Amino acid sequence: MLRKLLVIALLFGTVAVTYAQKKDKKKKKNKGNTEQVATDTAKIDYKEIGTPLPPLKITTRTGEKFTEEDFKSDGSLLIMMFNPTCDHCQEETTILQKNIDKFKKSKILLVAAPSMIDYLEFYNNVTRYSKYPQMVVGVDSAGFIDKTFTYASLPQINIYDKDRKLVKIFAGVTAFDAIEPYIK
Repeated sequence: MLRKLLVIALLFGTVAVTYAQKKDKKKKKNKGNTEQVATDTAKIDYKEIGTPLPPLKITTRTGEKFTEEDFKSDGSLLIMMFNPTCDHCQEETTILQKNIDKFKKSKILLVAAPSMIDYLEFYNNVTRYSKYPQMVVGVDSAGFIDKTFTYASLPQINIYDKDRKLVKIFAGVTAFDAIEPYIK
């Protein structure tokens, strides 16, 4: 009796393993190039000049949601990674606001870590960014900061051209004269 149970258990085990292998092969066949594309995307170093804009998911203090599709234009895209409680970040925001009229076709996006959502109201009270509709301020929900932040200092400004390729990275408070050649 014990011998029969052992044989039955081994048979079921063999059938289960065979079924799992066939199912795995079928999955790989159905995925086609998707798996290769995902692997290639994971290998992209988004901190390198010339790399494409990684996926964006931004949530504002009012709950609005934005993706990279919302930032398409004929101009550049300036993305500033910041901390709402950082004095240097507040100073850089003021510099951008004083020169807002020079962003004719370019878009401005300020991105903070997801844990900073509760501090965006404070940031608005200090910088009054909501008075500037050209400036979108929110938190990152897609890992953009993890992929692009160089950990040099805050704020960090990444500038992407009209094709959304990275053309320049600035770390720390940056004079507008340095930024201006990259915006159109």
